[in-house]
Parts: sequence; structure tokens; C-alpha cells
Amino acid sequence: MPIDLDKFKHAYEKWVEESLPDYRAGNMKEIVKKYPFIVSTDVPWTPYQGRPSNQTFALVTSGGLYLKGSQPPFDTVSIHGDTSFREIPKTVRQEDLGIAHAHYDHSLAEQDINIIFPIKRFIELEKEGIIGKVAETHYSFSYVNDVVTLVTQTIPKFISRIKAEGVAILFLVPV
Repeated sequence: MPIDLDKFKHAYEKWVEESLPDYRAGNMKEIVKKYPFIVSTDVPWTPYQGRPSNQTFALVTSGGLYLKGSQPPFDTVSIHGDTSFREIPKTVRQEDLGIAHAHYDHSLAEQDINIIFPIKRFIELEKEGIIGKVAETHYSFSYVNDVVTLVTQTIPKFISRIKAEGVAILFLVPV
């Protein structure tokens, strides 16, 4: 059964209206308990086929990374979150990255970004021939509550970008 986005949108709008006072007060535990999570029962899982040594890999993190000085930080104030994504080049250095995500402790990631974005580990796997290629572009999201906008607008753009680069495998690092 496909996800009914209209039904979710109605439940989500009600959740926003009821949760906004708690959100503004910083009572995240309370609003998360009431969030109208989507439970999908029709995900078209496909068994992995192929050899990692012949595939192009890209990283996706939900850690809220952005390029300081050239990309805007994610919106960390809105109850809706930020439905956009940031493109992160393979050649990125830790000092080039900022973190804009209000719902986790950044201290370990600030010491070693590979905790939430293991780009150096993937480059090592590529050099060892374990994986075929590390894509030139990787992606970062932040927290998102507005699933309707994410699914109808952001994800189609994201999929178009990864297909254009020939990415076969996405490695998701949820934060």
C-alpha cells in the first residue's frame, strides 16, 4: 500500500499546530512522542547484485554538514526542519565543513568528521580496490519533519543528481 501523503500532510499540520509551543520551549521529547511517523510497508527492496570493486559509491549523512563560506547552513530554527541538501565534494577537508543540526552533540564530529561522514575511509577503500570508485559528490541533509516536501520536491532532485554521476551505491550515515 503506497504512502498516503495527503493523509500524512493533514496529520503533520495538526502535529505542528499542537507541538509548536513545546518546540519553542525546547521540549523535544514531548513533540517527538506525538510525531505522525510514516510506516511504509511497500518498500521495493532489491537484493544487492554486482561487485563493490566495480561500483561507484556516494555518502549521504544526516549530520547537517555544509561548506563554510560557500553554502548556507541548514535551518535549525524551524519546527519543519530543512528539506534541502548540500553537495559535498570528495576533496573536502574537515576545516571546510560546518555543522548545522540542532539535535545532536557535535563535539566528536568536530574532532573527526569521519564519524558522521567517513569520506577518508571510503577513499582508502577505493585505493585498496575494495570499492570501484568514490563519487566526486556526496550529500548532507539535516533534520526534516516536513516529509511531504522532502518526498515530493527534494528527493526527486537528489535522485537526479546521483543518477547523473553514475552512483550505484549510497552509503547512509544517519546521525
